[in-house]
Amino acid sequence: MMVPAADGPYLSLGYLAYRRLFNVTLPPYGAAGDGLADDGPAIQAAIDDAARAGGGIVYLPAGTYLLKSLQWQTGVRAYLLNYFSGIAIIGAGRNLTTLRAGPGMPNETRILSANSANGASRVSQVHFQDFTVDGAAALQPAARCMVGISNVWTDRITLMGVRVERVKGTAGAEGEGVCFDSYNATNHEYLDCEAVQTGVAATGSGFGATYASHITYRGCRASGSGYWMGFTVFRSEAVSYHDCHGVLNAQRGLNCEYSKGIRYVNCHAGGQAARNLGDGIYVYQSSNVDVIDCVSNGNLNGLLNNGSSVRVIRGDFSQNRSAGLAFVSQTDWDNTTLEEPPAVSTNGLASILIQGQPQIIEGMS
Repeated sequence: MMVPAADGPYLSLGYLAYRRLFNVTLPPYGAAGDGLADDGPAIQAAIDDAARAGGGIVYLPAGTYLLKSLQWQTGVRAYLLNYFSGIAIIGAGRNLTTLRAGPGMPNETRILSANSANGASRVSQVHFQDFTVDGAAALQPAARCMVGISNVWTDRITLMGVRVERVKGTAGAEGEGVCFDSYNATNHEYLDCEAVQTGVAATGSGFGATYASHITYRGCRASGSGYWMGFTVFRSEAVSYHDCHGVLNAQRGLNCEYSKGIRYVNCHAGGQAARNLGDGIYVYQSSNVDVIDCVSNGNLNGLLNNGSSVRVIRGDFSQNRSAGLAFVSQTDWDNTTLEEPPAVSTNGLASILIQGQPQIIEGMS
């Protein structure tokens, strides 16, 4: 059920706990939202006031809010906006409200960043909804990478209908920027969010979960990374993806490394007109990974298992450039369970590859 808030958005009853509304365009804040004035100080003041009030809704009416006032936490981070526990930041819609990074930001700038970035505390119970964060990657020549929304050392964060786009990322281990970052994080939920990396080649991954647990993605989309992945999970556990799409990325659509208890349900990687250049689903040195009713077409391999235990239930891994299902070793094949075997027909080299060799498996087509 939705209820209208005065001078603001429609809010679900679950967020009536945020009783006070802080409209960034009204006095005493006066954000212009014209894409020209630096609105960073005004928005930060509204966030600070909401936190001091014990929680509140920071409302961003339709407009483009330029963020040029860089803030520093010595030895920890450079950032444009700092958020605290108990607040909600809500826009008029992701096609109507945009937070845009100003040009010339330094390396590793975080556009919207949790106050808990140094790990000394944990920001919790925060809600983001209905706005876009624009990293303006082409205007960041000094940055190898940036982060759109940085949820570091946080708990119980919910994002709904949020888009992050054009976030800088370059090649090499120090160049992987990311649109949405759950790092050392617990109990996050992403609902109908999208990472859109278009218009410039030097862009980072879409969604990242690192040293995280109990993270859920539902109906999210990640497309167009110029160098990296759509969705990536690293050294994490109990992370689930439902109805998520990873397409048109320079590497993998869905990437899993050194993690356990990962679930992909009804997810899509690539497509004949939207292929990822790397594997659709890549699983490395991970355990208890479920791939259920997923579709992975047009990629290098539909699914590649490298040193992991994986369970595949149904799905379609056809029409990939190499194999439908690929296994680096015989052990990887032995550690994979195929329940109600998936479709693996008309791939470039073979339906199934084990140690680079095509295999014919009874009952697989």
